[in-house]
This record gives sequence, structure tokens and C-alpha cells, in this order.
Amino acid sequence: MKGGDQVQDEEDDTETGRAAPQQSSLVVGLSEKSGLVHRSVKNASFASASASTAVTDTWHDNRSSIPVATILDHQSGSDDIIAARVRRRRQSFLDDIDLDPIKLPRSTHTLLYTEPINSLPFVISVCIEALSILCLILALISNGLTSYRDFTNKVPANVNTAVKTAQYTAIFIALLMEVEIPTGLYLLKRISRRYFLNTFPELNYSQFVCANALFVMMGYLFLINVFLIVIMSDNVMVIFFDFIALQFIQQLDGIAFKLARMRMLSTSMKEATTRRYFRTEFRRSTPGQTGHSFFFVAVYLFNLSVLLAGKIYVSVRQANGDYQCKSITARFREDIWREAIVVSDQGYEVRVLAYSYFNGVYVQDGNMHDERPVYVERRKFDGTEFDKTSPNPEDPYFRMKIPARIQYCNSIGAWVFMHENIRRSRDDNSDCPWLLRSEETGVFDIEEVNQMNWEVWQGVIETTDVRITCNECNDNEDCNLNGECKRDGSCDCSKDIDGRTFLGPHCEVILKDNCRTIIGERYNESYSVIDIDWLGSGQVWEAYNRPMYRYNLGSGSPILDDTDMFFLIFSGSRWFGIYYGSEVGEVMFTEEYREPTAYAAKNYHAFWDEVYTQGTIFVSDPVGGIGYTPVGVDFFAIGERGEQ
Repeated sequence: MKGGDQVQDEEDDTETGRAAPQQSSLVVGLSEKSGLVHRSVKNASFASASASTAVTDTWHDNRSSIPVATILDHQSGSDDIIAARVRRRRQSFLDDIDLDPIKLPRSTHTLLYTEPINSLPFVISVCIEALSILCLILALISNGLTSYRDFTNKVPANVNTAVKTAQYTAIFIALLMEVEIPTGLYLLKRISRRYFLNTFPELNYSQFVCANALFVMMGYLFLINVFLIVIMSDNVMVIFFDFIALQFIQQLDGIAFKLARMRMLSTSMKEATTRRYFRTEFRRSTPGQTGHSFFFVAVYLFNLSVLLAGKIYVSVRQANGDYQCKSITARFREDIWREAIVVSDQGYEVRVLAYSYFNGVYVQDGNMHDERPVYVERRKFDGTEFDKTSPNPEDPYFRMKIPARIQYCNSIGAWVFMHENIRRSRDDNSDCPWLLRSEETGVFDIEEVNQMNWEVWQGVIETTDVRITCNECNDNEDCNLNGECKRDGSCDCSKDIDGRTFLGPHCEVILKDNCRTIIGERYNESYSVIDIDWLGSGQVWEAYNRPMYRYNLGSGSPILDDTDMFFLIFSGSRWFGIYYGSEVGEVMFTEEYREPTAYAAKNYHAFWDEVYTQGTIFVSDPVGGIGYTPVGVDFFAIGERGEQ
């Protein structure tokens, strides 16, 4: 019987260890968005461990079923081999997911390789790209990329914490906004020459490569502009407003593409933007190429690292005061405090302080105070440091000079002028014993306080004016065309042009040869500039950027003996006639006294040398910024002196 035969067959199968075939089906949906489905059909025998196993896996998308692998194993103990092959198929599947189908960008930039060179759409696309590049280049020039000096001049001296936070945040936002670099590189990596020509045999692959290389270049122009905007801004809103402007430039090709599809730029542009090129999908990368994700992550990290490194470099230099003027000239008004308290080795003494005595050059000393540089007073002779040793420390004429400082004080929120040995009162132990202070401000750049209101201590607080100018130059015009602007930003005033010698940080003081010797109006006595080559300067002796004059012995003054020494020396705002008796005058310019005389001339300071009280017998009217020589200046003899 058939039924018996069937039963017998089943029994035989059981006896021989073969199980009747069973079938189970498992369907798993992986991703609805990707349209990818994984189905596994497994036939197995559950009666014996040595039974044959058949596994069939099929991977397919939502439109067609594509068999990936079929594994048949008729031997026991092959589970490891099956598992390894399944893992390889799974990795291949994940790679396919990573390489989702892509389309060409909907941008007029794409028309650079989808349209013939002699066509109107190509010409219009070239004009749009040229306009974008021109705007980016103009932005670079405006941001100071023409020279390194222009760049450093436009970087703010420093910025507050809110702006610093916005600057670092803007870098990350810029990398998210920038699409040209990843788009260009992605297309070049995903679409090989063979794939491109097989898909579009009528197009030129070289144009495709050049257009995407141009796309990448525009992306880096955008990032360079972003970097310059970030480091040159000192206002949070300015940073983001400038970002909006750059983003508009970056989207010109996309805007033009949308207008073209609406037939706003010509019928041919409408046709060019609706061709099949923009609907075709590129589904796989070049065979054998892997590591796309790592490449793009590496590019992103490289761009991020460069931008952050540049910003950190600028921030460190800002913190060190490198973007502020290194050397300044301060001019204080002739305000007088008649009871200034001076700290000395003997305790306290009261002296008359004329603030104009401290006019002159101040230079950063490398120290910072409250996140701003400290400017230290320099010699009135040549703008260098005061000597730290003296040929005769016990003699008051050769005392070492302690320089004044200009710095910022957080405690009062202002820039101040101060001196560690001058106090407003004996009980003044504040951390900022100011003598002059600006109005309350938070600016980092000292040049910005030039136009602010200042206050001066004269026993009481009074208003005053302070003028601060930077001593650095950008070109020869900053040297008044009287000198040469050197690479370090200083003016070289050593040239002698048409019988004229130039002094001052900007070569602004002119000494004509016919003014090297001047004649007094009353007695016809003569004075000549001192140009003895004892000081190594190669020029005339000077003080406060004015030449020193010495009386020519025996030239006719009835009040001076032939052995007396008399000088005309500028002291910040006035010319002083300083007298030395015959005891000093006879030996002052001898070789024996060369060292102390040179020291006194180099380290001359009107306040610390007490010139007004020691030997001054004449004083001029205030001359301000003019009066390069005593010619035409009125002098007055000093009669009875009060308590000076």
C-alpha cells in the first residue's frame, strides 16, 4: 500500500538517522527609510547533529531582490566557517548602506561640466562662479590679507570672555555651514572616471574634476574669510552678521539654480537645470575603494584643527600684548602738584611735581597687569632703558632713575599713570596709587584711551588732557618722509637730508644746520649743539627729543664767566637754562669726567634731577609740540624762588 510504503519510508529514515525535512521562514525588516530588507530561509534537520544544513540569505532593496550568497555545508563542524561568511556579508551590506545613492548637486556649479563650454548656461554659470570668487577675494582684502602688517594692525589688542566664547563657537558653526569642501571631495571620491563615463558618456570627466576642485577651493576661501572675521572681531554681533554676509555669497549658485528652474535666467538655463543629470543616482563607489568615512572625518578634523590652532595662536599673542603698540609717546599737560609726596631712602619728602617732566617714550616691558601690557618710562635721551648702575650712587646728580609706568587697574576700571615712589598721601597703600587716570573703560588697546577724558591728582582731582601716540610705523610717511620705516616698525632717522638732522620717534623734530649754533637776542652770546661723540649715538645730544645746547665760552654773555658751564635743555614742555659753576664747568667735558658726564646726559630726567630747583636761571614759555629749537622762544629770568 502507498500508505504503508510511506510509513515504512519514514521509519527507514528514522532508523538511518535522517529526519523528515522541516521549513521555517524568518523575515526581518531592517530599515523603512533605506528600503533595505533582510530575509533568511533556513532548512535544517533536528534529528541528528551530523545532518546537512542549507542556508540561503538574500539581500535586496525595495525594488529588486539581489542574491548575495548561498552557503551549503554538508559536513558537521562547519558552523565557524558559516559564521565568518555571514559576518563578511553583513559588513558588505553595511558598506552598501554607507554608500547611499547620491545625485549631482542642484547648483549652477554643476552646469560647468554638464553643459558644453560654448553654451549660454555654461557662460552664465562661469559668471556666477566668478562673482562668488570675486566677493570672497574682496572680503579677504578688506579683512587685511594684503600684508602681514595690515593683518596685525587689524587684529584687536584683546577681547573679553564673551567674544572669545563666540569666536570659538563660530569656528564650529562655520564648519557646519561650509558645504563646498565636503561636496566636492565626496563627488570625486564616490564617482570614478569609468563610472562617470559609463553613466554620462557624452560628458567630459576632466571638466567634472576641475569643477569640483574649484568647488573645494571656494570652500577654503570661505573658511579663510571666516577665520579672519573671527580673529578680527571684538563684538559678538559683528561676528554673526559677517557670517550671514558670507553665507549669502556661498549660496549664490544655489539661488541662481532655483531662479533658472523658474525660467528667470533664460529658456536654455531652464532646460539645462532640468536635464536627467540631476535625477540620475550614483549608487556605488569605485570598486576596490574603501575608507570613505575615515577620509571625510580626517578632512573635517584637519580643517577644525587648523582653525583652532590659528585662533589659539592669536589668543596667546593677544594675551601677551603682541597686537598692541610696543612703544608709545605720552604727552601730559603742564599740570603742577606742589606737594607731591616722594618716597626716598630717608623716608618721605615733599616736592613740586610738573607732570610734563614725565613726557616721553614708554615701552612694553613684557609684563602684564589685569590682562593688559605695562608700559615703562624710557630715557629722555634716546628712548632706551635707564642705566641700572651709577658711577657715583652717593651723588644726587648720579642717582639711578626709577621709571614711571602706564598700566590698567581693574580695581578702578581705568588706565593710569603711576610711579612707585610717588604717593598721593603718606597713608596711600592702595594697589593702584594713580596720579593720572582715564575715564572708566574696559578697552584693551591703550591707543583707544587717547580721546577719553582724564583726571589728574593735584592734591585734589582735576580734569586734564593726555595724548598718547604709537611710535611704530607702517611706511615712510609715518616717519614724516624724513626717515626710513624699518621692518621692526621703528623709524630710522639717521639720514642727513639737505643739511637737516631729524630727531624723535617719527623723525618729526627737524634740526637745520644753520640752527646748530644760535645767538642770543640781548647779548649776542652764542650756543651750539653738543655733538661730542661720547655717547655712541652718532648724532647730537638730546633730551625729550630736542637737541641740547651749550654756551660757547667767551661768546659775550656778561653774566657768565669763561669757566662757567651753561646749557639750554628741553624738559617736556619748556626750555630751561641750567647753570653749572666754574668748579664743575671746567672739568665736565674733560676725558677724566667722561663717564659721569655721559651718564648724566643719557639719564637726564627733569623731575629726578630737580633741574628747576638746582641750577635753572632761565625758563621759556611753554612750547607744546613745536619749538624744536630755542629760536623765537621767549625766556624769563627766575628771580626769588619760593619753596620748591
